[in-house]
Amino acid sequence: LRMLLTGPGGTGKTHVVKAVKKVMEHYGIDHYLRFVAPTGTAAALIEGTTIHKGLGI
Repeated sequence: LRMLLTGPGGTGKTHVVKAVKKVMEHYGIDHYLRFVAPTGTAAALIEGTTIHKGLGI
């Protein structure tokens, strides 16, 4: 699953990411997921990594 979530602050992007994580954890397939964000702060909010670290660049 590849998904790009964009939008202004306060539109629920983080909420959607956390909901996807929860569903994947429920089915035991969360180890297949990688959540990346453009900044360290955004990555911390979704418990992911930065895009550069996630892609190894």
